Amino acid sequence: MENKKSKRTMHRFVTGKPVLASVLLSLLGFVLIPIGPFIFKAPIAAGSLAAFDWIFGLIGLFVFTGIFLLLYKKWFSPEFSGMLNGNLSEGFILLLPFVAYWAINLVYTFIFKRETLAFHMSGSIIETSVIAGVMEEFCFRGLIITTLLRQWRKKDKFLQAAIVSGIAFGLIHAINAAAGANPLRTIFQVFDAGFLGVFMAANYMRCGSIVPVMIAHALHDIAAIGMASDVAENGIITGSISFDNIFDTILSLGLCVAGIYMLRSDKIKEIRQVWDKKWTNVEHEEPSLKA
Repeated sequence: MENKKSKRTMHRFVTGKPVLASVLLSLLGFVLIPIGPFIFKAPIAAGSLAAFDWIFGLIGLFVFTGIFLLLYKKWFSPEFSGMLNGNLSEGFILLLPFVAYWAINLVYTFIFKRETLAFHMSGSIIETSVIAGVMEEFCFRGLIITTLLRQWRKKDKFLQAAIVSGIAFGLIHAINAAAGANPLRTIFQVFDAGFLGVFMAANYMRCGSIVPVMIAHALHDIAAIGMASDVAENGIITGSISFDNIFDTILSLGLCVAGIYMLRSDKIKEIRQVWDKKWTNVEHEEPSLKA
């Protein structure tokens, strides 16, 4: 009895302020997970293996992300079953709008920008892209969506959860301006990321596994950085505004619409069943406003 009482007390803030709690958790992960790549790369930075430091960076990423996954599951044990398990095949099938997004992008590039097309690749690009894909999906889909649906699934607030995830994900990209990115391009990036975030959130809610969106996000960044001449290897955009940015934002908005459609009313019961399996044996009563 005492253990159950302490567990309810520990989760009181999450229960009472789920939006604030989920966003704070995502920011905590966003700040702490990059420490993993830094720690694993530091010992070899000046040695003979320096050219392969990106591999050690990825090892550090997976180690620290794995630790956070386990800590989150342990924190809510035994009521939460985990972020990795789910219907993977459905998750990858639901990425078809994302594939269409890239197909249209490539056609546009080959027709209107063929003379500037020059795909380049390096260990640094791979490291930056995979870190972004894994860490950002874990923080802004895994932590935000999972924490919100602890309670919100009972109210069928799936679209609201996707919007919270998208807004948080979009706004975090505003910090790129402080890192040297073009301010106007950063504004477009905030909207693009926000729209993409809604789609990725819908995918995660439908299939129950964070794995498909992690993979899609990493591949997206590898292609986006590798094909762009005005994006540094660390992902910072240095170029100015052009019609290409408007076109990409329109495509991203299309992904957002696809995500909203994935959460349509006739799928609500199915989504709730997915998340009722993930969150079990827990009372989700709102805390009393009385002292």
